[in-house]
Amino acid sequence: MLLIDALLILAMLFFLLLPVTDRRTVHMRLCMFFVLLAAFSVSITRTPIVPLQLAGIVSTH
Repeated sequence: MLLIDALLILAMLFFLLLPVTDRRTVHMRLCMFFVLLAAFSVSITRTPIVPLQLAGIVSTH
C-alpha cells in the first residue's frame, strides 16, 4: 500500500505542477488533482492498522 500511496502523491504533484496554458488545462488539472486526492484518502482509510507490539520483559515465576 505504501507504493500505491507514493504513486498517488507523485501523480498529484504532476498535475499540480503542470503549466497553465488555457482554461481547459486548468479544468483538467484541478479535476485530476481532486480525483487523485480522493483515491489517496480512500487508500489511507482502507489501510489496515497493525496492532503495535512492544517488546517487554516476561517473568517466568
